[in-house]
Formats: sequence, C-alpha cells, structure tokens
Amino acid sequence: MRFFIVALAALSVFSCGTASGDQREQVSPIETPLAVNLENVEKITGMVQIYGNEPHTFVGIVEGNGTEYAVYPRSSEDDLRKLQGHLIEFTVIFLDEPRGEGSLYLKGGTVTPLGWEIIR
Repeated sequence: MRFFIVALAALSVFSCGTASGDQREQVSPIETPLAVNLENVEKITGMVQIYGNEPHTFVGIVEGNGTEYAVYPRSSEDDLRKLQGHLIEFTVIFLDEPRGEGSLYLKGGTVTPLGWEIIR
C-alpha cells in the first residue's frame, strides 16, 4: 500500500502534457554547416593556435598575415588541437555572425572547418 501512495505522489509531481506552439524551443539554423550560405566557403592557409589557460582554452586559426579566426563548433576544435604546429590549407565556411568563445577575442571572423590539407 505504501508503494502505491508513493507512486501516485510521484506521478502528480511530473507533468504529462505537451507544450503548446508558443512554448517550443527555438533552434538556431546556424548550428549546422548545411544552413550556411555556400558562397561563404573559402580556403585559408594558416596554423592552429591554442588560446587561453586550462580549463578555459579555445582554438583559432592564424593566417600568415596575422589574421586570427575563431573556430566553431567546439567539436571542430578537438580535431584541430592535434594539428598545432603545422602549416595547413583549410577549407572553411565563414559564418555570418560570431559564434563560440573564440569569437569574443579573435576579430578575423568565425569559421567552421570543412576539411584541411597539411602543407608542412
């Protein structure tokens, strides 16, 4: 009997309804590279640079002329960390608006890497 009362009490605490149209979560279309204008795809040549101090680090790409680009999304940063110290030709999408922590500090723009080729 005690289990039955506890089960009823637990069910009354949690809502079983669905959200109405006004309460739905809005998802930003820029979260995926497919939503970005393909005219923004370019090649840049540079090196991977790690900025900040652990545990608050972020990855950027630095061109030979000193222009620094923020990398978004964070999952791309994990792959690029291994490439630090190499000169690389990146194929990237330039995002229309700043994204991620790196965009607060790196003023060359925000890019999403699509691929890369190590030059040296």
